[in-house]
Parts: sequence; C-alpha cells; structure tokens
Amino acid sequence: MRALVTGGAGFIGSYLIRELLQRKFEVVVFDMADYPESLVEVWDKITYVRGDLGSEADLYRVMMRQGITDVFHLGALLAGPCEDNPIAGFKINFRSTKTLLDASLSSNVQRFIFLSSISVFGRDATEPVTDAEVKNPETIYGQTKLAGEHLLLWYARKHGLDTRALRFTWVFGPGRTNGITALYSSLLLDAIARGERLEIPNPDEAGDWLYIDDAIKAIMTLWEAETPTQRIYNIAGGVHTIRDVVNIAIKLKPGSQVVFADQGKNQSPYPSAYDDSVARTEIGWKPDYSIEDAVKKHLEIVSI
Repeated sequence: MRALVTGGAGFIGSYLIRELLQRKFEVVVFDMADYPESLVEVWDKITYVRGDLGSEADLYRVMMRQGITDVFHLGALLAGPCEDNPIAGFKINFRSTKTLLDASLSSNVQRFIFLSSISVFGRDATEPVTDAEVKNPETIYGQTKLAGEHLLLWYARKHGLDTRALRFTWVFGPGRTNGITALYSSLLLDAIARGERLEIPNPDEAGDWLYIDDAIKAIMTLWEAETPTQRIYNIAGGVHTIRDVVNIAIKLKPGSQVVFADQGKNQSPYPSAYDDSVARTEIGWKPDYSIEDAVKKHLEIVSI
C-alpha cells in the first residue's frame, strides 16, 4: 500500500503520516514547505514531494510517478486566506481536488479520502447538526469544501471511484497553530501548559472539541470501512465551553495566566453541536478520549 498525503506537513497530516507508517504504508507526502519541522522525526521514512496544490502539473506528476494506491487529501488553503483571495481558494481547494480525482482514475487508486469541514454548514443550522442538514456555507472556504464534497459524489456515481469524506469539528492537540479555532483550543492549552499569558475574547463560547488522536482514528476507521452506505460523515468529540476546558486544564496545571475578556461575541462562524450518529452506526466510529483525558495528554506533551 502506498499512500499520498496532501498537506502532510500540516497539523492533521503530520499525525496521519505517523499512523500510516505504523500500519506499514509507504507514505508519499505532498506539501509546499521546504523541510517541515513537523516531519523531521519521520523524514527518512517518507517520500517527500515539494509541490503546489494549485499546479495541475505538480499533482499529476506525483500521482503518475509514485504508484499511489490510496489518497488522503488534506491539503487546502485555510479560511482566512480564502476570504482574502477567493480565486486562490477555489484554485487550490476545488481544482486540486478535481485534479487528484482525475489522476486517480488514470492510476491504481483504490480509495480516495477527502477532509471536508463543518464550514459547509451555516451558522443558523439546526443543532445538533446532522449529516443531512442543509448546506449553507457562509465563507469562501466552506464553499470550496462543499464543492469538493459534490465532486466526490459525482466521481463515485459517474466513474465508480471509491471516494469518502469526513467533516471534523474543533480538532485540537499539540502542534496546531493555524485555523479559526486554534486560538481557543490548542493555543489556549499550550499557553496553560507553559504558564504564558493569553487573552480569550469569549470564554462561554461552546464548540465541539475533537482530540487529534481521535481525528486520526476517524480517518482510518473510514478508510477501513468495507461498504459504507453514505460517503460523507460528520465526526464529533463533545460540546464544551472554553471556560469549562480551561477549568479542567488549570486543575491539572495551576498558575494559569489565561485572561477572559468577556466580550460576548462568538469567534467561530460555525454551529456548536454536531450529530455524528451515522458515522458511529455505519462505520463503527467512536472517540477514545474524554475531554479530561485529551486535555491531560495535551498538557503533558506540551510541558515536556
């Protein structure tokens, strides 16, 4: 088995690569970074291809030359840059997905896993948000992800390609520094672990916290599923306010310098609660970590 991981130098990608290596995959990583720090420990165990998701030539080259059997398409332009440059957002997020799907048809790809996003749902979605909820993205990033979902469904229907996707909630864990929810999840816990000062605008904002190890478990659970009846699934961890998580953390690591601004304005443009019961029923997904266990592990790793 030879897996391509796009965006492999990123937060989720770097964890996924380690899991794939443990499962005896040969791993090809496609990313723009020259020598990413996140992959130093596994550098000698992977094939690293530096390339641009916006380049069809780069994507075809890696697909045609590397003998890929499984695609894990995690790479994307994040929400902020997409809002600043919508054309780049669609070029990098949508067109790269189409290019990889086309290349998959011309090669020996057995399974294509796409990382979508809860951003495909609007803020006014009925909570807990189910897989079947109306998709009404309020951001360019969300629109590119929804377009990617439609592509996956079309390639499965038209060409019989085994395409699958997941929508993660707030993924947190050591090493996450980018993204809309990073400040009040991973960076928040990093600050507590290190005794650093950090100001949080709205401590009573609630979100669904999904620990990185559980996110990786969900990806592999979907990859392993023999005949899932649907192709795209919500994946959730559990709803908690920022204040609740801070209280858990400071019991484990006293001396916190986290300051609550109490501005009363939610920072996330997404709904708070999600229903992942279909994934639990159909592919056997369930998280391993409680919020307490996840926070404890995060603090222990960052404190080293």
